[in-house]
Amino acid sequence: MTQEETGLRFVGAWRLLSCEARDSTGQIFYPFGERATGQLFYDAAGNMSAQLMRTDRTRFGSRDPALGTDAEVRDAFDGYVSYFGTYSIDDSQSNVTHHVTGASFPNWIGIDLVRRYSFENAGHLRLSTPPIEVGGRTLEYVLLWERMA
Repeated sequence: MTQEETGLRFVGAWRLLSCEARDSTGQIFYPFGERATGQLFYDAAGNMSAQLMRTDRTRFGSRDPALGTDAEVRDAFDGYVSYFGTYSIDDSQSNVTHHVTGASFPNWIGIDLVRRYSFENAGHLRLSTPPIEVGGRTLEYVLLWERMA
């Protein structure tokens, strides 16, 4: 498959089916809960965006987002991640790199997030992170996406 053909397989909108984090012993965690939701977009011009969230985040007591309590704001931040930018594909390594322009986590802005990819079954994309330190543990995140109609 050529680089261009691989790139075209990414193009489109994707719905999150599962998001797991695995530690070095193989134990599985669900950082956004077992019913996480999200969307991932790739376009043919090389732009991308990703959003993931817990479905059970607590609603703010106020309708005004500026009046959220510290606990409400913390829960909202901890239960949601998003970023956007451009992407490039290294077909020989089965990696897609997200070049981050903007993100809910400010430390990601201006960096590259490398994801190992595989296309599974009809219309499924698996992305996994290299091992990363999160909360004092080394975890590999594995996300399964389904192409949206």
